[in-house]
Amino acid sequence: MLQKNRSDYLAQKVVEEYSTDYDSAEFNLATGQTNYNVKVNESDAFSKIVYAHSVVIRTNKTITVRFNSASNSAITINISEGSYTIDRKMGLEITNIYITNASGATAAIKVLLIP
Repeated sequence: MLQKNRSDYLAQKVVEEYSTDYDSAEFNLATGQTNYNVKVNESDAFSKIVYAHSVVIRTNKTITVRFNSASNSAITINISEGSYTIDRKMGLEITNIYITNASGATAAIKVLLIP
């Protein structure tokens, strides 16, 4: 049996990575839009970065968002919440965002993407 040293179990120091790049997009999304492809339709989104580890989405209407694929589970952002944040520590790599607006009115959307 292989013996392990105490040092094999000690926590390793993790170095945070930071970036000077980010992408952002501001747009209006008409009611009735389903799985609006942010990467394809918004030239400012995912233009400098290929993927994001942190995302902030702000809206003035209730919308649903899906990350990476239109077939993934939807996350609802209620008008009372106004925003949704994914933090780097959550471990999700985001390559696209799909937004559905069934609120009955045009939604003002702001998206911030950080690698």
